[in-house]
Amino acid sequence: MARKTIRVGLVGAGFAGRAHSLAYSNVPLMYPGTPRVERVRIFDVTRPLAEASASQLGWQEATDDWQAITRSDDIDLVDIVTPTNAHAEIAIDAARHGKHVYCEKPLAHDAAAARRMLEAVQSAGCVHATSFVYRLWPAVAFAKQLVDEGRIGGVLQFHCRFLHEFALDPLTPLTWRMDAKQAGSGSIGDMGSHLIDWARHLIGEIVGVSARMRTFVDRRPVASAPDGAGQRGFGTEVSAEPSEHGSVEVDDAALLTVEFENGRLGCIETNWMAAGHNNAMSFDISGERGAIRFDWAHCTDLLVRLADDPPQMAGFRTIPIGPAHPEAAPYGVIPGFGMSQRDAFCITVHEVLDAVANDRPAKLDFHDGLRVCEVIDAAQRSSGSGAWEKV
Repeated sequence: MARKTIRVGLVGAGFAGRAHSLAYSNVPLMYPGTPRVERVRIFDVTRPLAEASASQLGWQEATDDWQAITRSDDIDLVDIVTPTNAHAEIAIDAARHGKHVYCEKPLAHDAAAARRMLEAVQSAGCVHATSFVYRLWPAVAFAKQLVDEGRIGGVLQFHCRFLHEFALDPLTPLTWRMDAKQAGSGSIGDMGSHLIDWARHLIGEIVGVSARMRTFVDRRPVASAPDGAGQRGFGTEVSAEPSEHGSVEVDDAALLTVEFENGRLGCIETNWMAAGHNNAMSFDISGERGAIRFDWAHCTDLLVRLADDPPQMAGFRTIPIGPAHPEAAPYGVIPGFGMSQRDAFCITVHEVLDAVANDRPAKLDFHDGLRVCEVIDAAQRSSGSGAWEKV
């Protein structure tokens, strides 16, 4: 029987657009029997940019009108990788025109917009997914399995952090990620959304938050090129002689103390001006009978401490991730084979395509995206009021 073909349209062609494009190319190679993927059309803000992206990233057609994707009969799945404030309008339009929707994180610039998105896809009955690409990572999926099986006993505390230095230089240009109107928030939304999703997935729902956020550089040179052109990290190249500056109205760093519905506590830390750190993501789970530690710098390892070990074996053991672990089998026949962030996108895109092909809910849906936005909104309220805020 012929495999199902899923026709995809990509709205956006920047940093995430390249990662998603590569994933659509690789999924059929990594997962035998997966649906065929037809990369039909890609959108960018100008026709020349769209055409250049289509040629470079392997899309059949280019457009500078995103409705040519959301409303076209030759598209099954709309993939949204635009600045955050555009997510809601595009996703709602796609759902209303019978498309499945896959959207980058954070799902929206605030919880109200995310809620409208969830209502639209639920009303349409389509598959919907949020791009929390680190949740299905094999080491993280194995950590979830250990927690659910009670291997470390009841969870006592959770701590996670995401540090990067891409904005450390005060001359790093002001891009949409630093514009509150477009992004909604700074490091807590752009980076912290992944951490909040980890926290919910591994421990449980977050019901309260106390947060402090800081903007270390409140004015930056205005970017001279669109996001993705001459890109350095998440921004554009540093300007040697900035001539125009704009205000930064989002956080450079955030510290959150959170309470889970089971009464446990957690700490979430983000900073995109952290010298010496690049994509430094990690978490620690402390349990009554053990602990789990993960660090993206060693992303194919999981550190596990079990209290039942004899005294001479006390301490963390390093478990190399291999084909016996969740999500890892397609990427190596023996433990210790290298994997990278590109594979994280491939794993997630495969999950989305499989959900569409089998008409089932995706594992990372818009409800997850909304819940993360609700935590971010509560954290921003808390930082402004100095008070504990309910989620």
